[in-house]
Amino acid sequence: MTYSIEKKKDHTLISVEGDLDSAEVQDMREDVEAVIGAGRPVIIDISKVEFIDSSGIGLIVHIYKSLTARKIKVVLSGASQQPLELLKATQLDRFLTFSKTLEDARGVLV
Repeated sequence: MTYSIEKKKDHTLISVEGDLDSAEVQDMREDVEAVIGAGRPVIIDISKVEFIDSSGIGLIVHIYKSLTARKIKVVLSGASQQPLELLKATQLDRFLTFSKTLEDARGVLV
């Protein structure tokens, strides 16, 4: 798995590629905490994530809860196949904001 964090003009973009499981979540934890601390809107791009487990779900929920508690928007972009199925099975699609593309996600943030 690889990930990147980019500070854009009006939001932060977290892009993840590969599997989002417990080992990768541990690698990301410190950077994610810095993103949360910055208090900017966040787009989490998982369009290139092939597999997600409960640790990956936990990371997404942690970002979501930490920022929305401060009235800061979080959008999950590009979820497909196994990640999307798991997010729906756990009913996270009821409160997480989803977008199909990064452009759509940026539109949600304004």
